[in-house]
Amino acid sequence: MEIGVLPAFLSGLIAGSFANVVVMRLNTGMSIGGGRSKCFSCGRALAWPELVPLISFLVQQGRCRTCRSKISLQYPLVELLMGILFTLLYLKWRADYGVREDIYILAYWCLAGFLLVVLSAYDARHKILPDKLSYAFLTLVLAGNFLFIASSAKELVLSLLPSFFIFLLWITSRGRWMGLGDAKLMAGGGLFLGWPDALWALLAAFWTGAAFGILLMIAERDGNLKREIPFGPFVSAGILIAFFFPGMLNSLLLFYE
Repeated sequence: MEIGVLPAFLSGLIAGSFANVVVMRLNTGMSIGGGRSKCFSCGRALAWPELVPLISFLVQQGRCRTCRSKISLQYPLVELLMGILFTLLYLKWRADYGVREDIYILAYWCLAGFLLVVLSAYDARHKILPDKLSYAFLTLVLAGNFLFIASSAKELVLSLLPSFFIFLLWITSRGRWMGLGDAKLMAGGGLFLGWPDALWALLAAFWTGAAFGILLMIAERDGNLKREIPFGPFVSAGILIAFFFPGMLNSLLLFYE
């Protein structure tokens, strides 16, 4: 096994634990960087054995040790997802770079991945993409373009076209089809990926969102087409799909030719 896989996975679990803190505390008036975690049902401050990422949830069988109330599945899912994501990012970095001098690129990718997961989890829970996180992601990828990519002005403009398309959908539907936050997130994703992978990310977002909607209708057997499904997680999924499988849009076009 690659020597860096385990540290990458454990780092992701820890980052996932902090991501849950951000999702639960942002815009509530609670401090993100300080203050002990508590059970939301009984209010008891949690001891350190209850805060071990993923392990504590499994040992406690998904319940508070005191009041036995159920702990949201968001906690282990976000931690596990972040652990897997950091591992995949490490493996991609190892294949593309793999030298210590370029470790800052891995750090950049992990920070971008962290923000995408936080944005997705926040949107899934609260049905909104907070501007603070969207602008943080946008600022990060702008800095990344300046430091690592040096894209031309034309490439930057083209990479924003998918975001502009979502923006038009938001205006046309008056917010019923898409949210303005989705356009902001796609703007960051476009700059992160460049052109034409930004377009590939948009297509992947719509495809995964449509697949999820169909599966949800089948599972619930109600045929309800008006259910509110946050699109942010699918935008993030599309961005990550395009990142790990770049150039797929060109391959698809060649296939259909």
